[in-house]
Amino acid sequence: MIRAMGGGKAVIRSSAGLLAAVALWAPGAARAQFVPPAGYSGRPGPAIAAPAARGVPTLEALDRGALEQRIRLLPGYANAAHAHARVVGAYTIAETRRARFVDAWALGYLPLNLKRSDGSCFALGADYVGGILSNARLSPIGCEARRIADTSSAAPPVGSTLRYIGTAWGYSAWLDAKARETLVTPPGAKTFNPFFAIGMEVFAIAAMNGPDWPGGNMTLAGRIDGRLTIVVLDIGY
Repeated sequence: MIRAMGGGKAVIRSSAGLLAAVALWAPGAARAQFVPPAGYSGRPGPAIAAPAARGVPTLEALDRGALEQRIRLLPGYANAAHAHARVVGAYTIAETRRARFVDAWALGYLPLNLKRSDGSCFALGADYVGGILSNARLSPIGCEARRIADTSSAAPPVGSTLRYIGTAWGYSAWLDAKARETLVTPPGAKTFNPFFAIGMEVFAIAAMNGPDWPGGNMTLAGRIDGRLTIVVLDIGY
């Protein structure tokens, strides 16, 4: 609840209220979804929304359970007993030889902006209801969508073959090309201590951290066996 105060100020009485308030003033926040940790209550809709407009590539929902089997929580993580990474949505988008997706970014974790090799861009959005994503849709956008620059707070040991992918809201992704998996480190880490790994060659990470709990939501874009894969997670660290 947001309680109005003198001078136009407001006191926010809950984390949900905080998220809603941020959505009202944060630059570009209209393109980010601010939701409770497990999404809004209610009944989810269909996995994919109505057919896309002409010229928009086909969006397909993937088996969330199959993607979750590719995730392993790392026992060497300091807070491993309380960490989790659950798949709330997973998708692939049709590609062609001339138009492959090569980049992705977001202000939060959704909508996810995606750029193709032909210079066109699209936004992937979805509703977060009942603990899963539904009504996923793809829309054409301009490629000038705002980005936020962030850097990792901890790097792997000198000589490591891990390749840095990116950082979002403090979470960083590192690719192990030989194992074809990606390791993720938590926000604010002073030493390199990943809390989960996913069997996926990630090329972009997006996330939004909870304001008052150690977790949030994360979107990873990459490839599994060469196929474009987008995975949205509910995470705790």
